Amino acid sequence: MRCFYHQDREAVGTCKSCGKGLCPECAVDLGKGLACRGRCEADVAAVIQLVEQNVGFMDDTKRIMERNKSVLKHTSSTHYLNGLFLTFTGAIFTFIGLADMDRLKSVFALGVAFLVFGVFWILHARRFPRDKRPPKENPEG
Repeated sequence: MRCFYHQDREAVGTCKSCGKGLCPECAVDLGKGLACRGRCEADVAAVIQLVEQNVGFMDDTKRIMERNKSVLKHTSSTHYLNGLFLTFTGAIFTFIGLADMDRLKSVFALGVAFLVFGVFWILHARRFPRDKRPPKENPEG
């Protein structure tokens, strides 16, 4: 590749802003990238700063993702326990309502609603993974 500004010279790299080939005379090394001397130095410095800022965000993102995995692992058991509680409560209300159906129709209806909702939560709990252990490696490749 040739220098964009000096066609008779070999380029030592490309500008991180405009992508033009640069010879040693035209290139300014900003530590983490080359820039066109006097033309793209500010742009390349801004790009380098943005990249470093984004790399810092990656650590925060990883920490947040790990916390979310921990929360998700407990979500299944929480949904399951809520479902059991609602189902148990629904069964009690249903039996009380059945005992005196003439006076306690609303208690019976409430019991059936709790039963249905409890079963829904138990089935809903299956959507969430219980354990986020990484999959075992396949030794066969």
